[in-house]
Amino acid sequence: MKKRLLSFLALAAVTITAFTACGGNGAKTNSGSAAKSNTSGAASSTKSTSTVASSAKSTTTEPVTVEFWTISLKANFEEFFNKLIADYQTANPNVTINWVDVPYDDVQSKLVTAVAGGTSPDVVNLNTQMALTLVGQDALVDLNKAATDEQKSIYIESLWNSAKVGDSVYAFPWYASPDIMFYNQELMKKGGIEAPATFDQALEKAEKFHNDTKAYLFLPDEFFNLLIEENIPILNEDRTKAAFNTQAAVDLLKKYKSYTDKGVLPKTNWGSWDEALKLFESGKLAIVSSSGSSLGRIKDEAPDIYKTIAVSTPLTGSTGLSRNPLMNLVVPKASKNQEAAIAFANYITNDANQLAFCKTVSIFPSTKKASEDSFFTSDTKTLEGQASAMSAKASLTSQDFSLGVANQGTIQAAINKAYEASIINGDDIAAALKQAEEDVNKILAENK
Repeated sequence: MKKRLLSFLALAAVTITAFTACGGNGAKTNSGSAAKSNTSGAASSTKSTSTVASSAKSTTTEPVTVEFWTISLKANFEEFFNKLIADYQTANPNVTINWVDVPYDDVQSKLVTAVAGGTSPDVVNLNTQMALTLVGQDALVDLNKAATDEQKSIYIESLWNSAKVGDSVYAFPWYASPDIMFYNQELMKKGGIEAPATFDQALEKAEKFHNDTKAYLFLPDEFFNLLIEENIPILNEDRTKAAFNTQAAVDLLKKYKSYTDKGVLPKTNWGSWDEALKLFESGKLAIVSSSGSSLGRIKDEAPDIYKTIAVSTPLTGSTGLSRNPLMNLVVPKASKNQEAAIAFANYITNDANQLAFCKTVSIFPSTKKASEDSFFTSDTKTLEGQASAMSAKASLTSQDFSLGVANQGTIQAAINKAYEASIINGDDIAAALKQAEEDVNKILAENK
């Protein structure tokens, strides 16, 4: 078990990156936790935001201690979570919550040590990709079976299904971070265009825009996401074989390559959130897709660029869907207190407590009732308020780009190598896709 867990953690160390909120994917590095989001003023806002205790109580009758792991949240949200935990313990006096906040760099050693020592945490904060990788290790509780209908009913269906494999669901969805578009109005005016709505519209305008402004119009999404956005199936219907090695995928890469060869779109760092923000903040990129919480970083690092920003819905492909990376809470099978752990994880992610957290930091809830709250659309005078309202709008046509199979991270990396080989290295596109197909099929076979 320890050896298999080390394999997972080697991947997890790559996928846990410094971002605003929610997990997502490997190449697009805006996956991580809310800790590194718009933290300017976040600490002070926690003081005025009260949490709401859940009316639901744990059915556990014997005294238990539930160990709750988060990823780098304590620095900015300690008061918020202490209040949340205190409320729960008041309502459930037989349950003690031991909150352990794990730094990014220490996740590997701490998790390995805990599992090897028989002291597994009971509730763990993971993004979807990491959760699905742990599913491949048979390490998580199936919440479709273990949670009650009442506990499961509160979540937005598409987000509840993000960590679904077959008929099993392995995570409570927590907070999401819908992509929205930030665009530089001055660059758009200089290029003589309005903000495009789709990737095809952006491609049509990319060359003239670059020639007129010497800036890039947009940075392409990572190849894995592009396939999903353009409705090119990644896997076959029963998810046992790769299905993306098609003429449509060849044509997609050829189309983008024609623009990168001309130098009007970047060849490297497709899908890199950090690279996109750096280019955007330096005035070399007109459009960036990210969560609303990225505004804090832009305002701090590039105040002149911040003043030029307007928001819109994110670029979409033929599906009309945009990415909504999600953070989750999972219950490891090794937990000795699974029933109490499920009750507490459900409490943390309920309507009231998700809404309270969203009022503290720029994230979006995964529950039905909280997502409909007027808080997200009531302020349209400030840029942050406009971003919040746009996030609410974008969430209606968004999803966490989940395959619903174990080891999604390694599959994702294998597919993105086709982009690296063909666009960056200039290898034959068909050969690159064939190699990616073989690699993915090997991973799927190992999942069985």
